[in-house]
Amino acid sequence: MHNWYQSFLIPTFQHFQQFSQGWSEQTKGLVLGVLAVMLFSFTLPLSHYVTQSLDPWFVGMGRTAFGGVLAAAILWKKQAPLPNRQQIKWLLLSSLGITLGFPVCISLAMSLTESSRGIIVIGVLPLATAVIGAVLAKERMPKAFWLFALAGAGLVFGFTASQQSSGPQWADLLLLLAVLSAGFGYATGGKLSKELPGWQVISWTLVLVMPFFWVPTAMLFPTESAQIELGVWLAFAYLIIISQLLGFFLWNSAMGLGGIALVSQTQLLQIFFSLLIADILFGEQLNAWTWLFAILIITVVAMGNKSVRLARQRLKA
Repeated sequence: MHNWYQSFLIPTFQHFQQFSQGWSEQTKGLVLGVLAVMLFSFTLPLSHYVTQSLDPWFVGMGRTAFGGVLAAAILWKKQAPLPNRQQIKWLLLSSLGITLGFPVCISLAMSLTESSRGIIVIGVLPLATAVIGAVLAKERMPKAFWLFALAGAGLVFGFTASQQSSGPQWADLLLLLAVLSAGFGYATGGKLSKELPGWQVISWTLVLVMPFFWVPTAMLFPTESAQIELGVWLAFAYLIIISQLLGFFLWNSAMGLGGIALVSQTQLLQIFFSLLIADILFGEQLNAWTWLFAILIITVVAMGNKSVRLARQRLKA
């Protein structure tokens, strides 16, 4: 882990800093946000795939139990200072969404319904993150921004209502709980990223709570683990290493640079990326309506971002 961390992760951030010289913090935040979203786009398709073979409770809790160990190793290697009492409070609040609410709810939901349905429902996540983040960070956003955010959420709910035979209805409730949990976790993590490096925020979030996840994870560990396909374990490893930890290195840094409400809108792109993954890698049947809603939502996020840029330009003028 040490060699990989030293030879890949650190140089990657250094190259980005060199490449992005001269960019505004807003632009850097948006670019990092898109990169993080691309990594997160594998989360739902892989969660659906993994939970067909592993207990969804084990998957949801194992992400924190195992991810916390990796995070602790990184913090120790980098000799990161301990967070102060106020920061610990926000880290624990963030953990409610990042380590418990979202991973568990999404794993349970993906064991009940296809990933394409979850992908569209999760499209309301930018709205939840933006609303919570704007309140926490006291960000003042133009009215047009909120109108576009609401339009995106409306499209997502419209798509969900139009689907007739897509699995248990209460799976949608789990997905919405996952959205609220992630929105709260993202927003609180983004607030802390103005005080701590993004990688420290997610690392400490995992480390502070991981002991509470060890016992249930051990109890739920599959008794016939050797009979489970290697691909399932590799997908689970991705959920631990990328979805639960390294993706947040980029994501928290992005929100610290570009602002929570603005960068959170790049999450709408996750719909498009995730649908491609579900289609190409897992062969899910996607109809024209699914792609139409995805395109409309992507258009909405572009217009929302534009409204923020125009508002900031007017303030500077």
